[in-house]
Amino acid sequence: MLAEPLIELHLLDWLVIVLYGCAMFAIAFWAMRKIKDCGGFLLGKRKMGKLMMMATTFAGGTNANHPMAVASATYEKGLSGMWLSLTWMLITPFFWMYPPVLRRLRIVTLVDLVQLRFGRLMAVIFKAVAIIGTPIAMGFGVKAAALVVEVMTGGAISGPAAMLVIVVPTIIYSLMGGVIAAYATDVLQGLFIIVLSFLLIPFAIVKAGGMAALDANVADEFTHLIAREGVTGFGFWWILWFMIGILFSATTSTGGGAGAARNEIAARMQVLGLVTKRFCTLGWGLVGLLAMGLYAGAEGGPPSADKVFPFVAGDLLPVVLRGLIVASMLAAVMSSLDGMMLNFSGMLVNNVYREHLVRNASPSHYLSAARAFAVFGVLAGWFVASSIKGLVDFATMVEPFGSLTGVAILVALLWRRTTKAGAIASIAVMFPLFFIGNRWELVDGLASLPFGIRHVVQWMMDLYAAIGATIVIPSGGDAHLPVEIKFPLYLIPGLLAIVITSLFTRQHDDRSVEEFYARLDTPLGQEHKLKERGFHEDDLEGLDRGVITVDQKDHDISKRLLLLDILYLPRLLRTGQARLSDYKVDLLGLAGSIVFVVGFILFVQYVGSLF
Repeated sequence: MLAEPLIELHLLDWLVIVLYGCAMFAIAFWAMRKIKDCGGFLLGKRKMGKLMMMATTFAGGTNANHPMAVASATYEKGLSGMWLSLTWMLITPFFWMYPPVLRRLRIVTLVDLVQLRFGRLMAVIFKAVAIIGTPIAMGFGVKAAALVVEVMTGGAISGPAAMLVIVVPTIIYSLMGGVIAAYATDVLQGLFIIVLSFLLIPFAIVKAGGMAALDANVADEFTHLIAREGVTGFGFWWILWFMIGILFSATTSTGGGAGAARNEIAARMQVLGLVTKRFCTLGWGLVGLLAMGLYAGAEGGPPSADKVFPFVAGDLLPVVLRGLIVASMLAAVMSSLDGMMLNFSGMLVNNVYREHLVRNASPSHYLSAARAFAVFGVLAGWFVASSIKGLVDFATMVEPFGSLTGVAILVALLWRRTTKAGAIASIAVMFPLFFIGNRWELVDGLASLPFGIRHVVQWMMDLYAAIGATIVIPSGGDAHLPVEIKFPLYLIPGLLAIVITSLFTRQHDDRSVEEFYARLDTPLGQEHKLKERGFHEDDLEGLDRGVITVDQKDHDISKRLLLLDILYLPRLLRTGQARLSDYKVDLLGLAGSIVFVVGFILFVQYVGSLF
């Protein structure tokens, strides 16, 4: 392993970081005056506009682990390593159609969606998955940002201290200003992240002596966006199955902030934040590729692939800009942490504390509880961060983790025949397969397991390998990452389980399911129709003892939502229950999304051809 050169931050660098921190706390003080109850703390009273929604989706969806992991992947695998984050771009059309669905449900957390649609038992399962998964995701970001702080300070701040620098400020400003502070700071943090994504590129080109010199040091096999057969990298089948995995995962990991949007169009603006992130992905990937050209086989290169991004920053950037990079990475992790922290807090206070422990407390009491749970969530993420090793390996597990429950959510939105029994069956089938596929190292620990369990685990792993080998034609995969076969194995049986079981079982509660689809079929501004049928107008009623009214200017302009009707569209059009003009907003967004996706892939491949 190559030795890591000492990197030290100058006083001016520290000044940049301090000024960034002061700006965060100034925004928190401004927002604190607006927080009176959980509706304000968790959802900003559902009054967030287009800019706020765009900024929070971009900044909140860009964790510190993204530039770190993507740069690491491209440094090791070439241009195809960019798919670790770029795969999300392929499902851009889904991000246009999904947020307004969540806004129309008028829920506080995704647990409310699950409980209304599938009942209490499924809600308990969802809570368990979220309680496990959210701290893991938070810890991932904390770990990545801590590596930056450690490398950029030459080890002066490392380990627990580096994590402390990240976690404590996030807790303070989020507790003070809640979602208003989180979303407002995301506007500033988003600008920092854009700077972060492209700042290093010109300095790398100058140090190398121009693009021609870099091109000479990067083998052609590493410049293909889709890895060729026999070449280490992410090939077609990996990309396909990873995309399918994150499509189902996206129902739980992306779009949750849509509940805070003031109207349908504001909720849809989340897609613009995600599109902006795709351009930043290009910057992160190029950092790894440029590092390959600069340091591969040379003395004094990065000590490990996980530290490529901060190493390049420390090696290439002058004073002040180093401080800006550190501030940008802090912005990346803080903007994700605050959103996950508030979602975690909302789930615990609304779906655990109020539902099972203290049912009829005052709004101020629930607000205090929400703040306490927010602290607990971040501390749990801090604990997880201390145990994370490889960022790339960990990313391939974390990104699709939400699909374990996301399958049931997406299928229920598309197919109204879905039942609680089907949802539970899908999770029961997928969880062990997903776990075994990601915990491949259990093979080495089989000897320590009790006799019966050892044979069951061995049998499942043998089945995993056998079925996987027949389902997927390997192409361009990494032998050390058996992801080529794990995604179809757990998803296909899961989908079969939910469909077959639903066909032979009944709904858990006809009235509850009726309310679920009634909310989805009722545009914003027509909540009186829900009340007339005896349904809740908004789930915030239980926390704040009041109903949020939708202003006249914010009434929905879409009569129907394409995501909900897509399987029934031919029948709806044939019987006159719907017209194509009812889906005008959806269709325009879909067309634009497809054009963007195709154009962006061609653009990224063109950039790769320059090497």
